[in-house]
Amino acid sequence: MIEPRPYQIETVQAILDYWRDGGGNPLVDLATGTGKSVCIAGLIDELLAEYPTLRVLALVHTRELVEQNVKAFLRVRPGSDVGINAAGLHRRDRHQQVLFASIQSVYREDGYSLGPRDLVLIDEAHLLPKKGEGMYRQLIEKLRQRVADLRVAGFTATPYRLDSGRLDEGEGRIFERIVFTYGIGDAVADGWLAPLVSKATTTGMDVSGVTRRGGEFVESDLQRAVDRDDVTEAACDEIVAMGEDRRSWLAFCAGVEHAFHVRNALRTRGITCEAVTGETPAGERDRLIRDFRAGRIRCLTNAMVLTTGFDVPGVDLIAMLRPTLSTGLYIQKCGRGTRPVYPAGFDPNRATAEERVAAIAASSKPNCLVLDFAGNVRRHGPVGAISMGGDAASGRPRAPVEAAVKPDEVRAKVCPNCSTLVGLGVFTCTAPGCGFEWEQPKPKHEAQADAEAVIMTGQRSGAPVMPDPWLAVTGIDFARHVKRHDPDAPPTLRVDYVCGFTGHSEWVCFEHDGVARAKAEKWWRDMRGRRPAPASVEEALSRCLDGETATPSDIAVKRDGKFMRVVSRRFSSAELARVAAFVVTPIVERESAEWWRVLGIDRHASTSEIKAAFRRLAREHHPDAGGSTAAMANINRAYREALAEASEEVPF
Repeated sequence: MIEPRPYQIETVQAILDYWRDGGGNPLVDLATGTGKSVCIAGLIDELLAEYPTLRVLALVHTRELVEQNVKAFLRVRPGSDVGINAAGLHRRDRHQQVLFASIQSVYREDGYSLGPRDLVLIDEAHLLPKKGEGMYRQLIEKLRQRVADLRVAGFTATPYRLDSGRLDEGEGRIFERIVFTYGIGDAVADGWLAPLVSKATTTGMDVSGVTRRGGEFVESDLQRAVDRDDVTEAACDEIVAMGEDRRSWLAFCAGVEHAFHVRNALRTRGITCEAVTGETPAGERDRLIRDFRAGRIRCLTNAMVLTTGFDVPGVDLIAMLRPTLSTGLYIQKCGRGTRPVYPAGFDPNRATAEERVAAIAASSKPNCLVLDFAGNVRRHGPVGAISMGGDAASGRPRAPVEAAVKPDEVRAKVCPNCSTLVGLGVFTCTAPGCGFEWEQPKPKHEAQADAEAVIMTGQRSGAPVMPDPWLAVTGIDFARHVKRHDPDAPPTLRVDYVCGFTGHSEWVCFEHDGVARAKAEKWWRDMRGRRPAPASVEEALSRCLDGETATPSDIAVKRDGKFMRVVSRRFSSAELARVAAFVVTPIVERESAEWWRVLGIDRHASTSEIKAAFRRLAREHHPDAGGSTAAMANINRAYREALAEASEEVPF
């Protein structure tokens, strides 16, 4: 089971709140490595609990992302009937309620072959084109012919395109508003991502004569300009020297030939290195990535194929050998190195932000070194400073972000003491152990904060710090609940969480129909109860009291009108291990079970019914009939208590 992080809970809730307020197509801006697949799975799970017949199509552009998203969803809803439509995975499902697909495999389908779809979720939404017959837009329009009120929600780490700016602005846009933002700077400061450290290099690339089209360098011209033997040899010398204590290198090159030239140059320097390009067969690419992940290959060079959907946490050096004017591409490249490697045994979900940051600093990967031979950091500035912010409705600043920069743009400076690249608005070097200070300019008029420049080594972006939504649970109680003013209504299971001096409750409707019953089944799954879910409140109460469900260590609550609603729970590893090893003790052997439960009759049963139940159980469980002594002793105990309550004498 997946335990959602605070910002992942906020992400799902922000989308649901947007729809409840009448919104249409929302967009979420989440930094690379912060778990978009977990948010997608959580959103589908919440929606299916409330709308059991909802039909969902989740779209991505690579088979690796299809696989990743399916795994995340099945960890949230184990055993679900999930469809996969991706040629690379040799699956062509079409009709399942929840269908994960690669856009290349389904965009030619008509509006009926995939069945009606109420919701389309798009991962890596920045790839959706603004104009023309793009694959995503083409499929969405065909699906909308069948379901006019089709909603679309997008997830991306770079919510802008090179040619048209923000995804939620401009005529003809699909996404109406960015409803939640959590950038690299925030995730590094919270200890969910490893910091990036960029060092200035002596080797550079001359792109002054390279043709530009649509705001970016023309690839053929770019490769001719930068794929020079003298530049490649000098850059590889620096990579080897500065990466001596780094174990997992990733090099971004300007083209296929360039990727192989860099690979060959590193091999001559004794580095195990392979190249991955768009021409690499899928099976061979999978093998190379497996070997790279396992440490059998120290470096992978690539030409525009490992910028998205590539998840290897051990990457601790990124060599940028491809200049780019695209802000999105720059962020995607940097994001390949931000996944943390926590020390063995460390549980980040049980730690504070300060403890996570300290754990990363003490790990085998305290940071990822970015060697920028292409001048990208100087042009774009430190990656942590690039944040979509938010809007007035959320109280977050909404700073303009350029989809492309000019070739001669300068947004970073070099520390003269340690060669670290920092933002222009930073006046103390952020490299560990450096501390060099620049002279700060004196304000001409009254003191006023300039535009914030967030460093890559952990300084938070302009978005406000989110409060910790988790409350420690010190106790839990279960009870059967009947409405005071409507005693004929089906009963519910009342769950009371004790959180210090306060308490929060929820009512689980096992005996209701439709949405309420679906939510009850989801609650049972969340509490790690075994299948099938209870058919009645009495059964649920019995199984909870027996210890079949897990007791949360913490809960997250959210205000819903006048009341607080429990929106998520998390559990200690010890409690999850206990529940996983839980073995149901037969009711006839539970000494703490009420007599009527042991005898299997109503508490108000007559004396004759009590005696009949006892005789039946005695025949089944007597040791002479192959039963157990413990069971027979407990049946006798229950029989005595039953007769005592019925004011009868025990006949032996």
